[in-house]
Amino acid sequence: MDKYKFSIELDVPPHQLVNLATDYESLPNYIPDQLKSVKIVEVNNNETITEEVMFFTSVLKKKIEQKTLHKKISDNKLYSQIISGPAKGTVINVLYEKNNSGTRVTVDIDLMLSLKFKLIKPLIKKAYKALLTSILYKMNTKALESNT
Repeated sequence: MDKYKFSIELDVPPHQLVNLATDYESLPNYIPDQLKSVKIVEVNNNETITEEVMFFTSVLKKKIEQKTLHKKISDNKLYSQIISGPAKGTVINVLYEKNNSGTRVTVDIDLMLSLKFKLIKPLIKKAYKALLTSILYKMNTKALESNT
Protein backbone atom coordinates (compact mmCIF):
# COMPACT_ATOMS: atom_id res chain seq x y z
CA MET A 1 0.00 0.00 0.00
CA ASP A 2 1.28 3.46 -0.90
CA LYS A 3 -0.12 6.30 1.21
CA TYR A 4 -0.07 9.95 0.34
CA LYS A 5 -1.93 13.07 1.38
CA PHE A 6 -2.48 16.58 0.08
CA SER A 7 -4.61 19.60 0.97
CA ILE A 8 -6.04 22.60 -0.87
CA GLU A 9 -7.82 25.73 0.27
CA LEU A 10 -11.11 26.63 -1.43
CA ASP A 11 -13.42 29.63 -1.12
CA VAL A 12 -16.81 28.05 -0.45
CA PRO A 13 -18.32 26.38 2.64
CA PRO A 14 -17.78 22.65 3.20
CA HIS A 15 -21.45 21.68 2.78
CA GLN A 16 -21.52 23.04 -0.79
CA LEU A 17 -18.44 21.04 -1.77
CA VAL A 18 -19.75 17.86 -0.11
CA ASN A 19 -23.06 18.23 -1.97
CA LEU A 20 -21.25 18.57 -5.29
CA ALA A 21 -18.85 15.70 -4.50
CA THR A 22 -21.71 13.32 -3.70
CA ASP A 23 -23.53 14.11 -6.95
CA TYR A 24 -21.58 11.21 -8.48
CA GLU A 25 -23.21 11.12 -11.90
CA SER A 26 -22.27 14.79 -12.45
CA LEU A 27 -18.55 14.24 -11.79
CA PRO A 28 -17.71 13.69 -15.50
CA ASN A 29 -18.78 17.31 -16.12
CA TYR A 30 -15.65 18.45 -14.26
CA ILE A 31 -13.11 16.36 -16.21
CA PRO A 32 -14.88 15.04 -19.32
CA ASP A 33 -11.69 14.06 -21.16
CA GLN A 34 -10.62 11.65 -18.41
CA LEU A 35 -13.82 10.63 -16.64
CA LYS A 36 -16.16 9.44 -19.37
CA SER A 37 -19.06 8.27 -17.21
CA VAL A 38 -20.22 7.56 -13.68
CA LYS A 39 -23.30 5.43 -13.16
CA ILE A 40 -24.90 4.64 -9.81
CA VAL A 41 -25.42 0.88 -9.67
CA GLU A 42 -26.55 0.45 -6.05
CA VAL A 43 -27.66 2.58 -3.08
CA ASN A 44 -28.01 1.19 0.47
CA ASN A 45 -28.42 3.38 3.57
CA ASN A 46 -25.42 5.72 3.49
CA GLU A 47 -23.50 3.71 0.86
CA THR A 48 -23.47 4.20 -2.89
CA ILE A 49 -21.73 1.99 -5.44
CA THR A 50 -20.79 3.60 -8.72
CA GLU A 51 -19.33 2.29 -11.95
CA GLU A 52 -16.83 4.58 -13.63
CA VAL A 53 -15.31 4.61 -17.09
CA MET A 54 -12.06 6.57 -17.31
CA PHE A 55 -9.57 7.26 -20.04
CA PHE A 56 -6.02 8.32 -19.23
CA THR A 57 -4.08 9.38 -22.30
CA SER A 58 -1.09 10.67 -20.37
CA VAL A 59 -0.57 7.64 -18.11
CA LEU A 60 -2.07 4.43 -19.45
CA LYS A 61 -3.43 5.36 -22.86
CA LYS A 62 -6.40 3.09 -22.40
CA LYS A 63 -9.90 2.85 -21.02
CA ILE A 64 -10.31 1.77 -17.40
CA GLU A 65 -13.53 0.53 -15.87
CA GLN A 66 -13.93 0.27 -12.13
CA LYS A 67 -16.51 0.18 -9.37
CA THR A 68 -16.28 2.31 -6.25
CA LEU A 69 -18.05 2.13 -2.89
CA HIS A 70 -18.76 5.59 -1.44
CA LYS A 71 -19.80 6.36 2.15
CA LYS A 72 -20.63 9.66 3.79
CA ILE A 73 -18.91 9.19 7.15
CA SER A 74 -20.09 12.54 8.53
CA ASP A 75 -21.31 15.91 7.25
CA ASN A 76 -17.74 16.79 6.26
CA LYS A 77 -16.00 13.45 5.60
CA LEU A 78 -16.33 11.18 2.57
CA TYR A 79 -14.86 7.70 2.13
CA SER A 80 -14.41 5.88 -1.17
CA GLN A 81 -12.99 2.42 -1.80
CA ILE A 82 -12.35 1.08 -5.28
CA ILE A 83 -13.86 -2.42 -5.31
CA SER A 84 -13.00 -3.54 -8.85
CA GLY A 85 -10.52 -2.58 -11.55
CA PRO A 86 -6.73 -2.08 -11.64
CA ALA A 87 -6.76 0.06 -8.48
CA LYS A 88 -8.94 -2.37 -6.49
CA GLY A 89 -8.42 -1.84 -2.76
CA THR A 90 -7.50 1.85 -3.09
CA VAL A 91 -9.09 3.95 -0.34
CA ILE A 92 -9.68 7.69 -0.63
CA ASN A 93 -10.73 9.76 2.41
CA VAL A 94 -11.68 13.39 1.87
CA LEU A 95 -12.15 15.78 4.77
CA TYR A 96 -13.83 19.17 4.26
CA GLU A 97 -12.92 21.50 7.17
CA LYS A 98 -14.29 25.02 7.56
CA ASN A 99 -11.61 27.68 7.79
CA ASN A 100 -11.68 31.50 7.83
CA SER A 101 -12.08 31.94 4.09
CA GLY A 102 -14.01 28.78 3.14
CA THR A 103 -12.82 25.19 3.26
CA ARG A 104 -9.61 23.28 3.67
CA VAL A 105 -9.96 20.02 1.73
CA THR A 106 -7.61 17.21 2.78
CA VAL A 107 -7.36 14.15 0.54
CA ASP A 108 -5.77 11.03 2.03
CA ILE A 109 -5.16 8.15 -0.41
CA ASP A 110 -4.02 4.58 0.19
CA LEU A 111 -3.17 3.52 -3.36
CA MET A 112 -3.32 -0.15 -4.32
CA LEU A 113 -2.44 -1.25 -7.83
CA SER A 114 -2.49 -4.57 -9.62
CA LEU A 115 0.94 -5.97 -10.47
CA LYS A 116 0.51 -4.89 -14.09
CA PHE A 117 0.43 -1.20 -13.05
CA LYS A 118 2.98 -1.12 -10.18
CA LEU A 119 5.82 -0.01 -12.45
CA ILE A 120 4.02 3.20 -13.34
CA LYS A 121 2.85 3.96 -9.78
CA PRO A 122 4.60 7.38 -9.65
CA LEU A 123 2.73 8.47 -12.80
CA ILE A 124 -0.58 7.17 -11.45
CA LYS A 125 -0.07 9.00 -8.12
CA LYS A 126 0.59 12.22 -10.01
CA ALA A 127 -2.49 11.66 -12.21
CA TYR A 128 -4.75 10.98 -9.18
CA LYS A 129 -3.64 14.19 -7.50
CA ALA A 130 -4.07 16.22 -10.69
CA LEU A 131 -7.54 14.78 -11.35
CA LEU A 132 -8.81 15.22 -7.81
CA THR A 133 -7.39 18.74 -7.56
CA SER A 134 -8.96 19.68 -10.89
CA ILE A 135 -12.35 18.34 -9.82
CA LEU A 136 -12.19 20.21 -6.50
CA TYR A 137 -11.23 23.54 -8.11
CA LYS A 138 -14.00 23.18 -10.69
CA MET A 139 -16.51 22.37 -7.92
CA ASN A 140 -15.32 25.49 -6.10
CA THR A 141 -15.92 27.57 -9.23
CA LYS A 142 -19.37 26.06 -9.74
CA ALA A 143 -20.32 26.77 -6.11
CA LEU A 144 -19.06 30.35 -6.36
CA GLU A 145 -21.07 30.90 -9.54
CA SER A 146 -24.23 29.55 -7.91
CA ASN A 147 -23.74 31.94 -4.96
CA THR A 148 -23.82 35.04 -7.18
